[in-house]
Parts: sequence; structure tokens; C-alpha cells
Amino acid sequence: MQHKIPSDRRLNLLRMGRRRKQSGELSLIEAGAYMAGAALLAIAVIKGSTYVYTLIKSQEFTSEAQMFHTGILNATQNDSDFSAETLTTLATNRAFDAAGTRLASDKSSLKGIFNQPVTVSVGTLSTASDSLILSYQVPAAVCSMSIAALSNTFSQVGANNTTLAGPTTTFNSASAGTACSSAGAYATLQLYTSRT
Repeated sequence: MQHKIPSDRRLNLLRMGRRRKQSGELSLIEAGAYMAGAALLAIAVIKGSTYVYTLIKSQEFTSEAQMFHTGILNATQNDSDFSAETLTTLATNRAFDAAGTRLASDKSSLKGIFNQPVTVSVGTLSTASDSLILSYQVPAAVCSMSIAALSNTFSQVGANNTTLAGPTTTFNSASAGTACSSAGAYATLQLYTSRT
């Protein structure tokens, strides 16, 4: 014999069911769809994380290199001949303050954001000692993603001893990519600062 549920009790049970659904609980199908979406998002993040990491690091590096450029120009305001400049004199005159603790306390050495030494030497663009060359080692992918922006800041830019942009060289992205990867996983950039 079947038991009949009184209509008022039946109505209360339906209301409870509706309330439960309205309170934010998910059905098994909805929960499964959300979990599948989360899994796809996780896969996309894992696959894209290398690119995103490299993009962030290249922007960080580009920003620091541009600050170093400005710092060098500020530290050498009255110089047209850079022959007496060294990393220590530039650092003493606050050219590399953007590096923070990566600049040695005695200002004798500087590390880049990838924990590689950054050096400064005197160079020539059109006349002897008319520029300072900042040598900065970065991953090849960061080099490729940063070099175009740096060619708009520095007087001359090279990678692994190949000039990519300068007074007599027009920037070419295909040449830049080849030069950046020519030495393996890391590339050494030569960034020229001058007043010419």
C-alpha cells in the first residue's frame, strides 16, 4: 500500500528543494562543468607560464636597462670623453641605483636581474671614447623580446658582438633574433650610451 504525502507537506518539500538550489549549491552536472573548466584553465596557465614569465622578465630587464641609461647620462653630464669612467665612478655618481642590493656595497661590481655580472667599458661610435658600453647578460628569449625597445633608447645595441642597431645600422628583427640565440641559452648585450 502506497502512502500518500499530504499536499501541504509535499509543497513544503518542494520549497525546501528550491531553496537549496537557490542558496548556491550546484548540481553534479554543474559542478562537473566547473571542474572541467578549472582543469582547462590550469592547463592553459601551465602551457603559457613560460611565455608569461619571459614576457614579465623582459619588461623588467628593459625597464632596468633604460634606467641605467638615464643614470649613466646623469652621472656623466659634463663628459663628452668617457675615457676616465668606470663602473665604480658611475655607481658612486648613482648611475645604477635602480639595481638596489645587486650593486656591491663598495660599488665595485654589479649583478643583473638574472644574477650575471654587468660590466662597463669605454667604446667608440664615431670618435674615440665617445660612449660607454654596458654589457648585460640575459636569457636569449629575453634578448629577443627586449632588443627592439632598447634600440630606441641606446645609441647603439648589439647582441653577442653583432651590431643590431646604431648610427650606421638599421634595426632588423630577423637579425636580432638570430644574434640573440647565436651563443646558446644566454646572450650578452652591448648597450652603448653616448651624447652623439
